[in-house]
Amino acid sequence: MKHTDYQDDDEDFISKSELKREAHRHQQLGKKLADLNPKKWRDLPISENLYNALVENNRLSQNEAKRRHLQFIGKIMRDEDVDAILAGLELLDPSSEAYGRRIKQQEMWRNRLVSDDAGLNAFIEEFPAVDRQQLRNLVRNAQKEMNSEPPKPGTNYKKLFQFIREQMEG
Repeated sequence: MKHTDYQDDDEDFISKSELKREAHRHQQLGKKLADLNPKKWRDLPISENLYNALVENNRLSQNEAKRRHLQFIGKIMRDEDVDAILAGLELLDPSSEAYGRRIKQQEMWRNRLVSDDAGLNAFIEEFPAVDRQQLRNLVRNAQKEMNSEPPKPGTNYKKLFQFIREQMEG
């Protein structure tokens, strides 16, 4: 029987197969990132190095070159915070629970802003960098739409929602 330098119960030991599976997961995540709209890359917590590799991947046209470059992206992914990237991707996926929660929170703010003035102060406290004049303008216009007969949410109601979304994501 041959003596080995490691023991079976060594906590730091990671098998070669596990390393390969992890590399494959990184490569799959890189492919998912490469398939995204390039404008959304800036919303994710990725390094400049990974961003440049993704841009380069979009430039490539040959399948074999893309395959090799995806392996390179997988290698770069080793140094990235994969959990943060996955969380960012989840927020971009309309079918995810996190995306739904964020939309509901934005709708809650919009309804609160339109219904009472206390909502305006609460929003300003929560997001101090907000353009107060623009917010008050949007709220006033949305309230006018909702106070009409019959109440119908229209353009200003949607603009207010868009403004809230920008504040919460920015």
